[in-house]
Amino acid sequence: MEEETVKRDILYILILLILTDISIVTNIPFLRQSLPFLFFSIVPGYLLVKGFNIRLIEKFSLSVGLSLAFIMLTGLFVNSLYPLVLRPLSLVPLLVSLNILVLILLFFCFRKTGDISFSLGKEWKSVFSHPIVFFPLFLPILTVLGSYIMNIYSINLILLFMLISIPVYILILAMERDKVHPFVYPITLYCIGFSLLALNILPSNYIIGRDIHMEYYCFKTSLLNHHWDIHDPYHSYNSCLSITILPAIYKYLLGVPPTLIFKFYYLLIGAIVPVPMYVFARRILKSREFAFYATLLLMFQFAYTYMGQYARQLIAFLFFATAIMTLTIPIKESYKKILFIIFILATVFSHYTSSYVFFAVVAIPPFIIWASKHLKGRFHFPWKYSRTFSNKNLALLFFVIIFLWYAQVTGPQFRDVSNVIIETFRSMANFFSLDLRNYSEQAVLGIGIAHIPNFLSTFVHDVIFALIGIGVLGLFFKSEYRKKYGVSDEYIASTIVILAILASFVILPYVSKAYGGTRLFSQLLVILAPCFIIGVKFIVDYAKKFRMPFEREKLMRTLILALLILGFICTNYLQYELFGIPYSYAYDSGGERRYETFIYDSEVTGAQWLNNYGNKSATIHTDRVGDHRILLGFNKKPKTDHFFFNNTGPFQKGDYIYLRHLNINEELVFKDTPGRPPRFINGRLEMDNVEPLTKYFWLLTDKSTIYDNGGSMILFG
Repeated sequence: MEEETVKRDILYILILLILTDISIVTNIPFLRQSLPFLFFSIVPGYLLVKGFNIRLIEKFSLSVGLSLAFIMLTGLFVNSLYPLVLRPLSLVPLLVSLNILVLILLFFCFRKTGDISFSLGKEWKSVFSHPIVFFPLFLPILTVLGSYIMNIYSINLILLFMLISIPVYILILAMERDKVHPFVYPITLYCIGFSLLALNILPSNYIIGRDIHMEYYCFKTSLLNHHWDIHDPYHSYNSCLSITILPAIYKYLLGVPPTLIFKFYYLLIGAIVPVPMYVFARRILKSREFAFYATLLLMFQFAYTYMGQYARQLIAFLFFATAIMTLTIPIKESYKKILFIIFILATVFSHYTSSYVFFAVVAIPPFIIWASKHLKGRFHFPWKYSRTFSNKNLALLFFVIIFLWYAQVTGPQFRDVSNVIIETFRSMANFFSLDLRNYSEQAVLGIGIAHIPNFLSTFVHDVIFALIGIGVLGLFFKSEYRKKYGVSDEYIASTIVILAILASFVILPYVSKAYGGTRLFSQLLVILAPCFIIGVKFIVDYAKKFRMPFEREKLMRTLILALLILGFICTNYLQYELFGIPYSYAYDSGGERRYETFIYDSEVTGAQWLNNYGNKSATIHTDRVGDHRILLGFNKKPKTDHFFFNNTGPFQKGDYIYLRHLNINEELVFKDTPGRPPRFINGRLEMDNVEPLTKYFWLLTDKSTIYDNGGSMILFG
């Protein structure tokens, strides 16, 4: 009977694989756009972890993380067959390779466990018993519908309703916490995560953001060549398989327009990031509710809500969060280390900076613990020492992987890192120069705050930073806290390393200019966020000594929810909306960021015309962000000068000037990307690095108009 069950389960998976292949080969509408994505993003990893005696949510997180890693590594292997296979990144070699991968994992799973059935288990039976679970399922629908209405009609009511309903629903969950099914929390996290990511990537029919345009170009180059060129000198982004090979595989499997991979499917993946973090926080805090709040802290950060504009980091973020979760799941240490190394490898292949930060978190704590053991007799460290997971051998392996990939195999990115280190040391001579520090890091210290909305955002985030620091100190000095939360010496050492890294971004000049501290903070919150809850508990416990008339648990919950909701308001620029300052490009058609990032069809059409009829050797001059539109219209990157209105580059005879929608219809130009929010000065709204086009008419007077569609104009001189 058992043998028949196993055979039946094998048959079911094979049938599902065959149906997936048929949907791809015959191009069945809707089925091809969904079934291959779900199958290859979940099943390969699930076959590997099916035998683990862990919770379903943990299996799901591991399944997705491992599946993406396997897909990426399989694509890298197929790509390495070039030139034996002239078009390795094409449907046939990729589909055949992925089928072989699934069959190998199927055989391995059968030999290991003797059981490969897919079962949701008893945990899901009562998940929909309470109507409270249904509302978050509507959030993604509201976001997609609201973005469409906003793009076409500039009506933001649906998006504002969606945003306002999120904190309201969180408050309802807090009040109904005794009736909430355990699976409501991860479902809610996923739905909110997708909605916030989609809110900031769905405006316009094209990709939107800054870095994502260069990422998309690397992706498009791999598509056009049907091969990823490891030595492409265009950009250091080319070393990231997460924006070259991985999206190309999804494009060929799903048969969708390339932009849809970044604008939709990557959001479905990125929304999973909070789930493994929730698992990790729950094991530390010993509470589903407070783990939920700790995870919301990550999701209510600027960097996470805009992570869809950094596709390479979004994928690396998932690998990093899943790796951290792996440390807490109850499986054999040998299995745990294998999984951890797989996620290290996948992170390195996905994003360089995420890898360097990951390496610091893995490599430095063992040395801190080692040093503290030897200093124990001279300086008292208040923790007991245990065998650590992150040992020196693992740190060495991590370093070797990074060095081989970025210094030996690829190259440009490693040189960029070296330049950042050199420039940081050079900038020490101008240590107090504000120009060498990012605006966000200045704002943390209260520098450059221009109005109440800006002050509110700075205040809320500074309070959160302070509470996290208090939480770390509480764990370090309070033995009852370490006992209550069961944290290891490794975790405490990691939090100290993280605080030191974050402090360096504020203290050292140039570092924050090279890489935004907000993106770094969001990644490290995967580990650090539980300390926010612990910090609030420390404050409440301390206040209790004064015999104040309050219930400790209730006050703790109130403080956490108040800070989270205020953080949510600031992250989504709702405080600017309340004060009448247009800022968000997602729901404000007059917002400064919409002027920068929103891309019109007419702008891309103009760039395509220039690609078809223009001189390929000529330089195209535009404003600071006009090159994003130009790049979307060209298959091969043209020569561009996006500092034309800074009058820094010479205009040669035969060159072109590309004017976009904002230049023509609003008569504004971006001299540089905005470094700070808009401000009211003498009753007028002043936008950073934005000036009237009329100041630069002298640059255009002797040029001839050769193309004009109302939304883009091309001048020739």
